[in-house]
This record gives sequence, C-alpha cells and structure tokens, in this order.
Amino acid sequence: MKPTILFFLTFLCLSICCSCEQILPKIGDPPSERETTEGNTDQGQTRKENTSSSFITSMRHLNHINSYIESSNDRLIANMDATADTKMQYTPLVAKAFEIQSLSTAFNQFIYDLKNLVAQESNGVYTKFDKETQGNKELIGLPKDGSNKKVIESVFISGRYGGTNTQEQQGPALYDKLLELRNDYLKAVASLWDNGGIQGTIFADYAKKESLLAQLSDKLSLSDYDTRFNEATWIKENFKGKNVEEAYISLTQCQNQVNLSTAAVLRFLSTQMGKIEVRYDKFDVLALSSKPYVLLGETYESEIALGAYSSQAKFSVSVDGYSLPVVDGKAKYTTKSSSVGEKSYNAKISVANPLTGEIETFVKTFKHEVGQPSVNVAADKQNVLYIGVNNPVTIAATGIATSSLKVSMIGGSLQKVSGTGYIAQVSRPGEVIITVADTKNGKKFPFKFRVKRIPSPIVKMGMGTHFDGTISSSLFKAQPGLLAVVEDFDYDAKCKVHSYKLTYIRKRQDAILMDAKGARFTDKILTFIRQAKPGDLYSFTDVMVLCPGDRKSRQVNGLSFKIK
Repeated sequence: MKPTILFFLTFLCLSICCSCEQILPKIGDPPSERETTEGNTDQGQTRKENTSSSFITSMRHLNHINSYIESSNDRLIANMDATADTKMQYTPLVAKAFEIQSLSTAFNQFIYDLKNLVAQESNGVYTKFDKETQGNKELIGLPKDGSNKKVIESVFISGRYGGTNTQEQQGPALYDKLLELRNDYLKAVASLWDNGGIQGTIFADYAKKESLLAQLSDKLSLSDYDTRFNEATWIKENFKGKNVEEAYISLTQCQNQVNLSTAAVLRFLSTQMGKIEVRYDKFDVLALSSKPYVLLGETYESEIALGAYSSQAKFSVSVDGYSLPVVDGKAKYTTKSSSVGEKSYNAKISVANPLTGEIETFVKTFKHEVGQPSVNVAADKQNVLYIGVNNPVTIAATGIATSSLKVSMIGGSLQKVSGTGYIAQVSRPGEVIITVADTKNGKKFPFKFRVKRIPSPIVKMGMGTHFDGTISSSLFKAQPGLLAVVEDFDYDAKCKVHSYKLTYIRKRQDAILMDAKGARFTDKILTFIRQAKPGDLYSFTDVMVLCPGDRKSRQVNGLSFKIK
C-alpha cells in the first residue's frame, strides 16, 4: 500500500509544533514569535496567533524547493531546444516539452487563484505596507487569518462563499484538475506515436507504447490520484476541519507534486534525444576522396562505393562513360587537374536489387575544387576553445613548405602532436589568435577563436542515473552521493561537486536544513538519508561544482526526491 500522501505531512508537523510550549530557534535565526510578542500590543499578539513560525518555515522550504524544480525544468527544456537547433529530427520532442510545461504553468496559476480566493474570503494577506512585515519580510504574501477554519470549509467543501450559496466547491474542482493533469501528461506523450511516430526512435515502435507509458505513469507523483484516493477521501484528508495555514501548505504541496511530475515527463523526453537509429534501406552512390580540394598540377583521387550494401553487393561502376574495376565493393577514380576552378564528373552504378532481383541504375554528379595554395586552422571538435581541457586543432597549410612554416598563438599555448595536429590550451574567456606564417615570403594568416568555460554540468544522484522525481526508500538509501555530469560535450571534462544544501522534510517534524561539502555523502548526511520513509521529501539545493579551469565554484541545478 502506498504511503500517506505528502499533503498530510506538513499538517502533522504543524500540529506537533503548535502543541509545544516553546519553539527552539536555530543559531542565527531571529527571536521566536513568543519572545517578540510577549509584552507587546494586542496587534503583535494577534500576529503570533494567526501566523505560526512553523507555517512560515514550511512555506519557505516548500517555495524554495518548487523554485528549484521549476528552474531545473526550464534549463532542461533550453538544453533540448539548443540540441534541436542542429538536430532537426528532435523538433517534435522539443515542441512536446513546451506543451508539457504549459500544462504545468496553467495548473500553478489555478493554485495561485485558489490562494487568492481564500485570502479574499478571510482577512487578506500581508503586504510590504503592513507593520508586521517590517521586521519579517517572509510574511509578505502569507495569509493574515491563518487559524480560520470556516473559510476553508466554505471554499473547498460547502461552496458557500462570495455572498452566495451556489458557488463551485473548490475541493472537487482541485481533485479533478489533478487527475485531469495526470491524464493530459500521458496523452501528450502518447500522441508522439501518432501517424507512424518519429522514425528511428522508440516512438516509431508502436509495440512499446503501452509499456513505456505505464513506466512513465509510475514515475509521476500524481499517480496517487488515480490509484489510491477517491474524491471524498482526498477532500476530507486535506480540507475537512483544516485552517487557512494548513490549506496553503496543501495547495503548495500540490504544486510540488505537479512540478515533480513535469520533471519526470521532461526527463523522459530528453533521454530520447540521441537515440535516433538509421536504417539503410535505399541505394545511393558514394564518392570518398581523401583530398576533395587539390592544388594545380596535383592528382585528384576518390573511391566510388554503393551506399548501404558496399562490399556485399555485386555492381558495376563507370565515370563519364569509362568503366572502372570494382575491388572489395569499391571503384577507384583518378584524374589530374590542369586548371584552377570547380571540376565535376558523373558516376553511374548498376546493381541487382537483392529484394526484387531487378537491375537498378543510379547516377550522381560529384564536384571538387582545384585551387592555389591556402592555409586553414580549425578546432577539431568545435569552432570554440575551452578552458581547462586539451583542445585539438588541425592546421592545414597547403602550398607552404614545412621548413618555412611557423605557427604561433596569442592568448594561449600550442603544442604540436602530429604532422598537422596541435593541442591548444587557454585560460581566460574571450578570444585568442592562432597565426600561421610563411617565413619564406613573410605572409601571415591569422585565425580567431572564441574561448569559453566548460558548459555547466547537470548534477544527478548516485552514478548519474537519478534525476528528480519519486524513488523507493531502499534505492534512495543505497546512493553514495552526487555526481556532476557534463552532457553532450565532446571533451573528457570531469567536474566535481564542491558543496550543497540538503533540506529534509519528514512526517510530524519541522524541515531540517544541512550544509555539506564534496560529492560523496558525509556520515552526517547519510544519517538523514538512511531515515528515508515513504512520503518524505529531500531537496538538494545551492549545488556548487568545480570544473577544469574554474577559478571558483559555479552554481548548477538542484535535485528533489519524494520517497515512495
């Protein structure tokens, strides 16, 4: 049986805190409300009764966690969008990610509207102009009449608010919204299999649809609303006999579950990027040349091959009407250049289709350029040099004798590792200049490169396999620490987790906030990790990492887990 829903967690925590005679402040916290209100005016006493310190603390942590999850979701979509700029086959996945985000945004707006309704029906919320907020800015936006139970009964259960008895009962409306949102998430993902899906991905394999949707559904925090609760039970547990503070916490935890579910769907979509499989089911002509650009007087050479079947197919090749011998599935074509400019030739391949037995002929025109001596400098992996790693650079200087070739760099250092290969190292963002000079005639060829820091890594838990969402207590307890992973980066760059904050919200107790250093969980952190029980919430925030070349740590994404 699944654990009691997280909505009830903070209410129990509040009940215990309110029953205590004294709330012990943490070191560095402002004096408790009991200390600040004793001997004050009646107005100060009213603030103590209507807004409890445990409520302020719980809302602070819940809002902080929600902000981290939403920021992490925004960064994930931005990374997906950037990938699709160069890999257009992923555009449907990015469009679906934005659709999922819009569903989450609409629900969060619905929650804000409910909070505003509760505030309007009670005594409003604190603003920056209220005297009580001058010494405690965290009160801004929180309800003034926190102990009011009547308004919660009216808004969420009886529908008797706004001066009439016929208003919509917001408890059933909220429950229906949560159930509808869960179904909308699954329908949105299911539509990726429509019309044949996305070729080369799991969305083109209709047989996997049901099992994958079932796996995704199990990862959604919203799954409880379809399998565990009925509407009446859920409304009773969350709003029956509850006051304004408890209702605010329940509504904010609804947002938390929706944000976690959104993160699960976005992560599912993002993991499909990079899994395109190419199936060779058509014939084509390929021309492979080691030197597509040759100098005047040099010999141009290329290999003609049949795409997809290459060495296994029986075919004949001719270029501009002249037959070429085929050896190991390749025909070699050579021609000598006699003038500068673009040159072209027509290649023809005739082959027996192994599926039909019919002879098929394919003709294609290929071009190459004949030019004068030139110089080119290119970063092997990208047109950018990165701080803290070895950047391979190829310097091709055709028409310049090796004895008169000189290479230099302003803003970094170069080390030659092969005939045309160099390793560039840089230390500051900006621009550097690599200059190739011909000492024989004094000509210089400068090339500018941008210098950037290594992209920020994504922090995951364990060995890089857990990223937000729900997780079993046994699996959570087995994790050794956090791992910083630089995804979709061509260089072997290893970033290290420097520090983070852990917020632990458990049943019947106040939130616990701890500071930690290093990627591996310390004994202190493990003490609370091993206490994980169903319904508990763990959040890793303010995560700082150090990447090669960094002079100081940088902040990256946070993580949030709900124990199931």
